[in-house]
Amino acid sequence: MTDPELPAEPRVSIGIAGLDRMLGGGLIPGRPYLVTGGTGSGKTLLTLGFLLEGLRRGEEVLLVAADEPPAEIVENVRAFGWDLSAVRTLDANPGLHGYRRGAAVQEIRSMTDLKSLRDLAGDARKAADAEEIAIQSIQLKLRQQMAGVPFRRVVVDSLSSIRRFALKPTAEPQAERTEVQSLLRFLAERGTTTLITSTPGDPAVLTPEEILTRGEILLTRKWIGDRSVRQLKIVRMRGAAHDPERRPFAITPQGLVVG
Repeated sequence: MTDPELPAEPRVSIGIAGLDRMLGGGLIPGRPYLVTGGTGSGKTLLTLGFLLEGLRRGEEVLLVAADEPPAEIVENVRAFGWDLSAVRTLDANPGLHGYRRGAAVQEIRSMTDLKSLRDLAGDARKAADAEEIAIQSIQLKLRQQMAGVPFRRVVVDSLSSIRRFALKPTAEPQAERTEVQSLLRFLAERGTTTLITSTPGDPAVLTPEEILTRGEILLTRKWIGDRSVRQLKIVRMRGAAHDPERRPFAITPQGLVVG
């Protein structure tokens, strides 16, 4: 692979050397990006590695967790030896999954502070009121809790789950696009580099996040016989040279590695 020419401006490292090379050194800071892929494709692992890289650099980082409760997140990365206990977390998991350990959920509208994964992992709290799990309510809570805190990296995992678990989904596509646009603009105004995970839907229908984010990284996984083949592709990256080819990647004891 021929690496793109490294830019003069600083980039935000994702923390995965092969992917950073594909991106010409990393992401342009202060912009929102989309990470898409099916279940088990590696989206959450990629984004958690992005937050871990921020911690290593002494940055304030934030996870909006809708797919998995914090106890599950901590357990899932234990095998990699990652310490994510300092990650600040907004727990937007509505407790509808029925995990074997039970839901560790805090009601969004009653939260007075963002919590770290260390604080949330062992707590047992009542399930969130599902009608509060929505883009607009999450933005409101983030606005309250991010005041004065210089978060540099934010992960929303995932926008698909936030939609799925809302009891009062947005009826009009234009209204939903406005909500997504408002959230992304809010995060960009605070200088955060944001990764939003999503599960692909109808390829003929563009979602608001596909339209409004500045780039998209697609993870795929397919079986060839009894062998699992994983590939990564940078679908688009506005304003930045990048490697557009599909590249193989693997999930190793060190995390996600792009070969």
